[in-house]
Amino acid sequence: MKHRKLIVIAAAVMVLAAAAMIITYCTRDYGKNSYDASLYFYNEASTTIEAENRTVRYTTDENLVEEIVWKLISGPEVAKHKRVIPNGARLLSVEGYDKGQLTVNFSRDFLSGDENKDIQSVYSVVKSLCAVRGIARVKVVVEGAEIVLGDGSIVGYLTDQDINLSTDTVSSEMRDVTLYFPVKDGNTLAKEVHTIRVTDQQPVAQYIINELIKGPQNENLIPSLSADTTIHSVEISNRICFVNFKENFIEKNSGVAEQEKLTVFSIVDSLTELDNIDRVQFLIDGKRVDDFGNINISGFFGRDENIIG
Repeated sequence: MKHRKLIVIAAAVMVLAAAAMIITYCTRDYGKNSYDASLYFYNEASTTIEAENRTVRYTTDENLVEEIVWKLISGPEVAKHKRVIPNGARLLSVEGYDKGQLTVNFSRDFLSGDENKDIQSVYSVVKSLCAVRGIARVKVVVEGAEIVLGDGSIVGYLTDQDINLSTDTVSSEMRDVTLYFPVKDGNTLAKEVHTIRVTDQQPVAQYIINELIKGPQNENLIPSLSADTTIHSVEISNRICFVNFKENFIEKNSGVAEQEKLTVFSIVDSLTELDNIDRVQFLIDGKRVDDFGNINISGFFGRDENIIG
């Protein structure tokens, strides 16, 4: 009887510990700052790693590094990408941020037993973190011990330049994008032009959504989207732009009918400024939904000039 009681207690402790880990992870995204990160995952054929553009929420600069690693652990959001870091690996610690050289310590599950895969996992961490300003080089260790390869060599500190990928050739340019934000104390939208750097790593339409989330520069305008709105992807097909938000899009941006309309057409009118977009389809976690508060968003939305002040 006593033995059974101990088993029940141990099981309860394990459940509570697991719940605590889930709660900690699920609340990670709600930092006050945002960072447009390039996170590296396997390509579709698992032959190399390539960048996936993600917005990372964080509180402090040191916390940003941890958040990036946690997103690498959680895996990609783009369908064609595949997980690099093995499922079950945990981040134990990050040290050396103040010196610009990080030591990232993982649990033993980081090592898969396949040396080539393990090297790609290390590269994923190094490439993702070296893109952060102030970080010059990164070393990955496991349970505090350096990674030793089959030939006896040690995987020490690596820089971004140490890792050459076929996907590293990125063209970029400065570009003006036209955005529409709600007018303060009004029920119309006003135009605002942002000059941003765009690359060939993602559609210009996705940069537009990211700029809308960041908000207006003019103090007479207000944001059309909550700052913690999260987007999965933006894809264009047959002049239709499919904007795929996470579920929190509805929770964070609905509630008042007039504001919901301004939110929808802030997105639609901004995107249809692009020559290759005529209509917009809203998706939530990859699926069509009916209700965005008081508005049905299951269909296609075309441009509305009348709402522009």
